[in-house]
Amino acid sequence: MIIAVMLISCNQSPEAEETTVNEITGQAVAAEIMRACKYPDGKFCEEICCQAEEKCKDGSFAFMECDLKSGEWMEKAYADSECSSECETAKELVQEGIKENKALKSCPEGWKCLNRFERIYRNSDCSFGETEKCSTGCVNDTCANLCAPDSFSCRKDILRKCDEDGSDWRYHMTCDYGCKNNACINQENSNQTQNATQDNDYLADECISIINFNYDAAGKDNNSNLNDEYFTIKNACSYSIDIGSWIAKDIANHKFIFPAFNLDADEEVTIHTGSGTADATNLYWGSGSHIWNNNGGDTLYLNTSNGTSVLIYSYP
Repeated sequence: MIIAVMLISCNQSPEAEETTVNEITGQAVAAEIMRACKYPDGKFCEEICCQAEEKCKDGSFAFMECDLKSGEWMEKAYADSECSSECETAKELVQEGIKENKALKSCPEGWKCLNRFERIYRNSDCSFGETEKCSTGCVNDTCANLCAPDSFSCRKDILRKCDEDGSDWRYHMTCDYGCKNNACINQENSNQTQNATQDNDYLADECISIINFNYDAAGKDNNSNLNDEYFTIKNACSYSIDIGSWIAKDIANHKFIFPAFNLDADEEVTIHTGSGTADATNLYWGSGSHIWNNNGGDTLYLNTSNGTSVLIYSYP
């Protein structure tokens, strides 16, 4: 008995009958069904290698293989009608370009403010690494200065000098006759210093410090967020200090004069830029506009009523 296999080239669906009749024996035999590949416009390719709608890199039309058993296009593209020489299509070039752009994507490397009191290091590939706390605040991607660079400060009988980068106080020298008003006291004034009243002891003891400085109010600066701009001072000593008539000012000489106010031992008070009702922990500048610079930095000068410097606080 002779069994013949018939090859049929047509656009049959997978559900088509896959048997035929042998012309010699009259018996039903299995037939291999061939299927065409469909173009997007509805036309069909009935050959193993057909011209495609895509173009090669040189602008010529590409050819693609058709799997006549499944009726599906193969993935590769060719430059000839024999489908023997592969070529890159415009679509493939675009995809490669996207991959290349992703690979080339980069960012300026360095620190970025994450929030008001914390910053994060951004790598050159735009990923993020370690974080760092900024106890005095983060502005312009930099931790604010603890002190004004190269300025002096007393701590009991020690005269300290601020680092060049404003990051910390360093020992400068020991004052034989005491330290006051950010300078050593000379011998002829030593007796006067020893008889200083408690009202002046806070300078030698460095009772007053800035513990919070929110110079960048949340959102865009306007009249609605004036009180979100503030600084907080603390009395770290064991006795109360009269800060009435003290003066706080910025570089531009905007001044705030403290009302009658005693800052008790280990207590703090916050001075808001806007207006409000003063109480034991909050005072108000009463300014109709923002005082402290968000960009470029600023300096807070805190002086007594007679002009004696209590502290100087700078940020970038």
